[in-house]
Amino acid sequence: MRTLDATGKSIDEAIFNGLRELEISIDEVDIEILQQESKGVLGFGAKPAIVRLIEREPESIIVPEYLTEEAKQRREERAKQPRERRPRRDDRPRRDDRPQGERQPRAERPVTDENGDRLNSRGEYVIGRRSDRPRREEETFSPIPREQIEYTAEAAKSCDGAIFLKGLLEQMGMADAEVLANVAYQEEEDIALMRLRINAEHMGVLIGHRGETLDALQYLTSLHVNRSRKEKGYTRVTIDTEGYRDKREDTLIRLARKVASQVKATGRARTLEPMNPYERRVLHATLQQNPYVTTHSEGEEPYRRVVVEPKGR
Repeated sequence: MRTLDATGKSIDEAIFNGLRELEISIDEVDIEILQQESKGVLGFGAKPAIVRLIEREPESIIVPEYLTEEAKQRREERAKQPRERRPRRDDRPRRDDRPQGERQPRAERPVTDENGDRLNSRGEYVIGRRSDRPRREEETFSPIPREQIEYTAEAAKSCDGAIFLKGLLEQMGMADAEVLANVAYQEEEDIALMRLRINAEHMGVLIGHRGETLDALQYLTSLHVNRSRKEKGYTRVTIDTEGYRDKREDTLIRLARKVASQVKATGRARTLEPMNPYERRVLHATLQQNPYVTTHSEGEEPYRRVVVEPKGR
């Protein structure tokens, strides 16, 4: 595992310099900011930005047992062994050829009266049918209705974040990718909203494993846009492609409801896999009003997990 301290005029430039020297992509390293850049006074006392890039350990590939050489040899040996002859379909006794005592009378088709109620062979009413029993109500899920956001190329031309993201994609070898933008202002929270959308052929490369690459692009773009936030104010940056954010949110809501039902039925707490702060926030918000379970987070980043447990425990 390699570690490199890289410098640059800005945080973004330092990260790019480190990635170029290590010759790896941004989704293969953990980034730690050691020093923010400082312009100083009249050029004196200026400090460069310093970041530490820590290369992640490669994921180990587990070969299933049925693909190993020993398993293949065992299958080949079993194939060479003679098999017992099974009776063919023509050798089996037909239904009509069975002795008279082994035959079972075919059930008569139920009849109904003039009102449509079922009667048995003796003319008695059939009660307790399956269709008469009350069915258990099953929880259904419908996607959350969301506002339609209009992304345009005209807004991207004058958007600092869109221009920076376009440069990032070109450095990744995706010069043909299109970046669209939607910039708005939210009065309630007094912040600017910058929504960016990427249109490209290879969406899977941009999204990465559970959105890690997309989150990294969003993080770098947010650093670039908010580098002078003391003067201009904070801007919330969101990057999406093919509606991945909305689909992921719907998946997390389904997961939260399913786990809550399991915890309610078993009375045992469930600890979920590590998630980023945004995904944990979706789980907490989904189960906030649930009368049977409660949620909290445990662990340290990036291995912080959501725990769902029964109320009153």
